[in-house]
Amino acid sequence: MKAAIIGAAIVSVIFIGAYTWWFQTSWPLSLAYALFSVLCLTTIPICYRLFGFQDNDIIEALVRREQQEHNQMLARLDTMQQDLDGLDIEEGAAQIQTLTELLNDFHEVIANRFRGKQLSSSTYLNTARDVQNQTLQNLSDMIGIGHSIASLKRHQAADSEHQLDSQQKRLDSLIRENRKLFAALSETSVEVANIQEIGAFERTETLARLNDLAVIARQQSR
Repeated sequence: MKAAIIGAAIVSVIFIGAYTWWFQTSWPLSLAYALFSVLCLTTIPICYRLFGFQDNDIIEALVRREQQEHNQMLARLDTMQQDLDGLDIEEGAAQIQTLTELLNDFHEVIANRFRGKQLSSSTYLNTARDVQNQTLQNLSDMIGIGHSIASLKRHQAADSEHQLDSQQKRLDSLIRENRKLFAALSETSVEVANIQEIGAFERTETLARLNDLAVIARQQSR
């Protein structure tokens, strides 16, 4: 849009100059022609909004962004899957598959349920992504803890037993936290699918609960 306005402005200036030079008009006529050109120029952003081009561009940008984030998260999960399998953290590896399925379901909700609904889908996308990113961070932390546990087992020290117990408790805590986050993501996806009026989504308890969960997730990631 910005590029179109700049291009139109440059063309207008050229035409004003050509008009003045060709017809050798007086300055009042040149000024009137310039004002008319400016008036025509203002119709570009007005028509852009009035005929829905702006909304379409925002929705298309949202779809591209969601697709890019979706692909990046799946690629990251593939790498994590290999690490967790190698560290023999079975529950963590199983959670990779659970999160992959949740991401695919979420992708379908954004692509289909919210088709053409810019405000609702954008809010849902941002909020759900916060929660999903927290589950990814938890899985990443599991990998770090898994390496720590493996290192402690290889190099036995006087307090290694205590450290192993501490790390195992942290690992179990992350697993439990992810279970709660997975359940919330799954429940809200089902509720969103059952909402009769997408335009009223912003006022539903579904988004409110997901927002609360996103705040908690952000606080825990600090």
